[in-house]
Amino acid sequence: MRALLVGPLLLASACADVSGIENRRTYGPAVAMIDLFTTCFLVKTDVGPVLVDGCWRPEELRARLAENEVKPEDVRAVLLTHGHQDHVGGLPALPNARLFALAQEQEVLNGTVKGDGTIDEVLTDGQALWFGSTEVRVYAVPGHTAGSAAFLIGGALLLGDNALVTANGWLAPVPEDRSADPALNVRSMVKLADRLRAEGREVRWLAPAHSGGLVGGSALRDFAEARR
Repeated sequence: MRALLVGPLLLASACADVSGIENRRTYGPAVAMIDLFTTCFLVKTDVGPVLVDGCWRPEELRARLAENEVKPEDVRAVLLTHGHQDHVGGLPALPNARLFALAQEQEVLNGTVKGDGTIDEVLTDGQALWFGSTEVRVYAVPGHTAGSAAFLIGGALLLGDNALVTANGWLAPVPEDRSADPALNVRSMVKLADRLRAEGREVRWLAPAHSGGLVGGSALRDFAEARR
């Protein structure tokens, strides 16, 4: 397995051919919160705020939550796309949040989370989570890390580091040297596109963590067709 860098897509996301991230941009129910080149997402549910990923730095996460009128202690859950430092570094700012992740990501978390990085709620591929009336669909997308996940929430497909949006609006793989198994990452994204189509899931927004997002799901379908 190739070595991984802390902040693995930091340099990639700064490149001119990647679309820029935007703080507080909304993707359906998900609101982007930016810390340097990393995006985590806030979803306000009727049982309290939920995050997808924990951002990078505790002080920046607190600031982003304040912008959205959320108290850190009110965040009840963090759904992890994966456990790299730039996605979990803010977790100490969330004293009451439970950590949700695929079991395969525990090894990564053991090396990146300060304090106890034990997964509180182990997710399974295809699982449906409910936070009040908000449904979250869990999809395993191994390759970037062994336990990488994507989440479909209210039509927004939150992709973590499983893909990037280019400046000309295409969905592209992350740079090969940023993933544990880049070939598996691509195969997993093709499989994800096929599963969503077979399940009849509507994708209205695509939102990676290290680039801007896209309206509609056609870019994911094009990604899959080009790589079969």
